[in-house]
Amino acid sequence: MTIIWNANFETGHRQIDLQHQELVSLINELTAALEAGRELDELGSILPRLNGYVLFHFGTEEMLMSSLPADNPHVVAHCQAHRDFAARINALQTSAAAGEKLGIEPLVALVDFLRNWLVEHIMRTDHELIALLALHPPLPLHR
Repeated sequence: MTIIWNANFETGHRQIDLQHQELVSLINELTAALEAGRELDELGSILPRLNGYVLFHFGTEEMLMSSLPADNPHVVAHCQAHRDFAARINALQTSAAAGEKLGIEPLVALVDFLRNWLVEHIMRTDHELIALLALHPPLPLHR
């Protein structure tokens, strides 16, 4: 099932929204490859790209969160969610790189996890982050 980007996903932060759109695109690419019955090797080639982009995106969000107190409950939970997500993707990618046959069932479970996690994360966690950032904008850089 493809994720259709719509205005409900938008956080109002252009950089974050564009990165979310790219994540949706990568997850949709993985979904389409799986639904088309593509070879496991081809499916496995999408995972490193997804993993790399996830890490890039999480770095962006965590850089934005650096303007908030480190012990803020949202910051703590948000960063933990990032670590948990990255660990799950990394574990599957590591298995693929080690030459293990992934099989279809773990990939189906992964795609379901990705879709559900991303939608939930954007709709709840990232919207909360942008609201917090509006209350605590980063300090301007001095030249």
